[in-house]
Amino acid sequence: MPRHPDPGAGGPGARSRGFWPFWHRHRTLFWTLHSGWALLTGIVVLLLARERYGFVPWVVAFLALTWASTLYLGRRATREGTEEEPGAGAPGVAEEVTSYLTRGLYQETLFFLLPFYGYSTVVRSPNVLFMVLLSGLALFACLDLVFDRLLRTSPVFGLVFFATVAYAATNLLLPMLVGLPPSVATIVAAGIAVGSAVPLALRGSVHRPGERVRLVLAAGVILGVALGLPGLVPPVPLRLEEATFATGIERETLELRGALPRQADASEVQGVLIVRARVFAPSAVPTQVRLDWKRDGQTIRTSREIDITAHDLGFRIWDSWRPEEGSVPPGRYEVVLRTPGHRVFGIAHLWLVAP
Repeated sequence: MPRHPDPGAGGPGARSRGFWPFWHRHRTLFWTLHSGWALLTGIVVLLLARERYGFVPWVVAFLALTWASTLYLGRRATREGTEEEPGAGAPGVAEEVTSYLTRGLYQETLFFLLPFYGYSTVVRSPNVLFMVLLSGLALFACLDLVFDRLLRTSPVFGLVFFATVAYAATNLLLPMLVGLPPSVATIVAAGIAVGSAVPLALRGSVHRPGERVRLVLAAGVILGVALGLPGLVPPVPLRLEEATFATGIERETLELRGALPRQADASEVQGVLIVRARVFAPSAVPTQVRLDWKRDGQTIRTSREIDITAHDLGFRIWDSWRPEEGSVPPGRYEVVLRTPGHRVFGIAHLWLVAP
């Protein structure tokens, strides 16, 4: 008698039954090796992103696209997972693919943003903490297995992570794209970030008691830090290019007279000390800038806040200090450049030594 082919001996079903046992046996090894690859590609993106301000709108657009796809696919994956046992064991195919695509884009987005925030970060200011946060999230996102499990099982972590990435991207984009001052962009970006992160955190069912309360508290903390402590965030895209001290200045052309090296003889400075700073901005960014003078750590002068609209090459700003005693005493001088909210983006240094 003729033998009929066994419908289970071949075809997609058999391949599926052969592939998934193999995948589950070697899944941990694959993602461990992939973590190294993710870090390597992130470093490449970091190096290539330098000065690529024109790519920022595209990054935000892809971020929005990923947000929409993650929201849709994540809900499908959650529905599939509830048919068995949600949160148990390795994720299913929909969760695996969704998580991989999400991690990949957010990893590269974080590495892409690092240089731009690095330009505006001042190590001796509070905003270095935000740079540390972004760097830490970028590195942590490369640990695929740990990162993936947290995203799948902790809505609070998902909220904080998505909100931080979305905030960093929109906070950089808004001054460049629509000309918002950095102080206003911080507020708008915080609202957009939290508003977009909450649906992602809630895309699955939240069963544990108090989970929604923790989500609300996490969203409140993010908004509170962004709005109440703006000094923790660098005022991107502004950055200090150079600062020069001098003994005089032409007010119309801003040309310096008697420019001083970083270490100079105090006898060369008589009556007045001038500082001129050149600030870079990639587009027309309206802002206010204040200069705080310090000598040996003590504040000696605070300028008024100056309204400036930076063009695509940035702007120059200057200020002067005239000591009451007439001569400029020796000491370590600093001039701190700030935007509203005590957001530092540059410090100029001068050391005047006694003759």
